[in-house]
Amino acid sequence: MKDDPLRREIEAELRALRTKPIPLSLENIATSYALTDAIGRGSTERALSVMMDALAQHGSEPASDIGAYFETCGIGLEGESLNQRLEAYERVHFVDRRTGLRRSDRGANKLSIILRDAAALDRPWAKLVVTEMHGGVTMGLLLDIPKSAQWRRPHVYINGEQVEREFELHDSKKGDHFLSTKERFDDIPLRSVEPGEDEFEAHVFWIMPIWPVWGISTSLATPGLGSAFITERESGATATLWR
Repeated sequence: MKDDPLRREIEAELRALRTKPIPLSLENIATSYALTDAIGRGSTERALSVMMDALAQHGSEPASDIGAYFETCGIGLEGESLNQRLEAYERVHFVDRRTGLRRSDRGANKLSIILRDAAALDRPWAKLVVTEMHGGVTMGLLLDIPKSAQWRRPHVYINGEQVEREFELHDSKKGDHFLSTKERFDDIPLRSVEPGEDEFEAHVFWIMPIWPVWGISTSLATPGLGSAFITERESGATATLWR
């Protein structure tokens, strides 16, 4: 995942939590705005719950980096400061306190990546619309990306053939922090195939450093024609028409 501003902000807040005189709690997270807004969706309770779930999934090993991060936040270790907790970590794990700090630093970094990857805010959005009428298909693709994100053009394949388009970026209606691009693909005939096979197939490969959210819709005029969709967060989306 690209090192975007939100991830860096989350990591900075995670590091700051280690310096609090009391163990990790709702009171601490209440002053962590990125964690509350992006991870907790406005709820400190949810933010803390997500973090503790990450501890259970990724920090259970005694010498794990994420486990070390939570210990230096006061989870399972005594101390009213980071230095005191590092001293306790040294006694419990029989390692130099500098080793404990390095593990904790790596844990804060790894945890920030995990939390950022799960956050829906400031993420690319893709809308794929397929319209069929009288045996012909029109497809539209609308993309919105945060201005801070690295831009990669999508690759579009329709009925097995790649279709090149410019996808020029412009200001987005989603807000000042986004850029937008859209392309339209017209006059695509349905294929003559055996019953049950795909009469139309579109693959959009959009491999962004931060996985996008997909919205896909169809409007079909021909009776008996159906649609199916597949989205894969790391690679793109597929839309098919069949009967």
